[in-house]
Amino acid sequence: MVARLPYASLVAIGAYAVVALVAFPEGSPSPLARLVALLVIAAVTAVAVAVARWAPAWVRGLGMLVVGFATVAVLAGVVAERVLRAPSLAAFLGLAAGLGGIWLVVAGWRDLLQGLRRRWIRVMTAVVGSLLVAQFLLLPAVVALTATNRARPEGSGRTPADVGLTFEDVRIAGADGTELSAWWVPAENGAAVIVLPGSGSTRDDVLGHAALLAEAGYGTLLLDPRGYGDSGGRLMDFGWGAEEDVRAAVTYVVERPEVAGAVGVLGLSMGGEIALTAAALDPRIGAVVAEGATARTWDDVRAEPDPHPVGVANEWVTFGLVDLLAPEEPPIPLFEAVRRIDVPALLIEGNGPKEATLGQVYADANTDDVTLWAMPDTPHISAIRVHRDEYEERVLAVFDALRPNV
Repeated sequence: MVARLPYASLVAIGAYAVVALVAFPEGSPSPLARLVALLVIAAVTAVAVAVARWAPAWVRGLGMLVVGFATVAVLAGVVAERVLRAPSLAAFLGLAAGLGGIWLVVAGWRDLLQGLRRRWIRVMTAVVGSLLVAQFLLLPAVVALTATNRARPEGSGRTPADVGLTFEDVRIAGADGTELSAWWVPAENGAAVIVLPGSGSTRDDVLGHAALLAEAGYGTLLLDPRGYGDSGGRLMDFGWGAEEDVRAAVTYVVERPEVAGAVGVLGLSMGGEIALTAAALDPRIGAVVAEGATARTWDDVRAEPDPHPVGVANEWVTFGLVDLLAPEEPPIPLFEAVRRIDVPALLIEGNGPKEATLGQVYADANTDDVTLWAMPDTPHISAIRVHRDEYEERVLAVFDALRPNV
């Protein structure tokens, strides 16, 4: 087994070093910082492997399993998408390194379990052990890595002109100076609404919602979140910190000469969660519609009635890793944000995971200002398609409060 160890050492060092290079998100540390991180990880791994040469077989096996599973997590959570969406030499090297991590998992189980005499017991133990690690560690780690390292979603090339709207292509400075891209459709009734897409989507994915609002006379700002589409900055797929960018967007809208009323926000999924938090923090927001909002923080997960224990365990690991990996601070829990809202708010919940239960939790947090529209027959963020007429009636009724002459 010692004879095989140098090969495992090379795979471990190569896998972790290349993965460290690939895993840094866009807009993160300089090339020098990446190089330093790469060297540190390679050195620590090399020292650990050197020490393991004289360690018992089970210690070597455990070490290879830790490195192997970690590399597989980065392969699934970071590298695979980079290869498909933003191919580069580093991404393909990361793919090779990740496949080496699979080899390390196999070798690690072999060393760890070599004391078991019967082959079928070793095989079953390795299979069951891998399934447990995959469920309670790998799956949450992949979600966390994807949320903090996802490749930039690009737009389809469609614009508001494709739905018959006249628009301006504008740039807005975020709270930290990051340039955010948006489309502005001028207001005709003195009021305006900011429209926020969901995770993995860009402003062209909410053209249908913008058309509905614009046809009713509302000025409409379709915003690419930072790290999405044409906006600068680093992507954060849970939308942590994006409330400050919405604040900057509100400032842009209220300074438009044709806007005399308050500003509303309409958001889908991640965008809905951002919208609710922004409405709680910015008194200039006069109404909010959030569709498909679920859990944005670990405290939101804990607020769900009768949660499944496996799901709770997974999300505890997920949110813990996201908090560790993301430079942004976790936002206030959604139920606390909803409690602070003192303007008309509509929660739209379909049949996606947790939507019905958490939607009711959020609505119960503020029965004075929040209305829940639950639709068990409607997929996630599909209300405008499945219930078009009722959607238009309900959404426009909420935003009527923004119009200066109403």
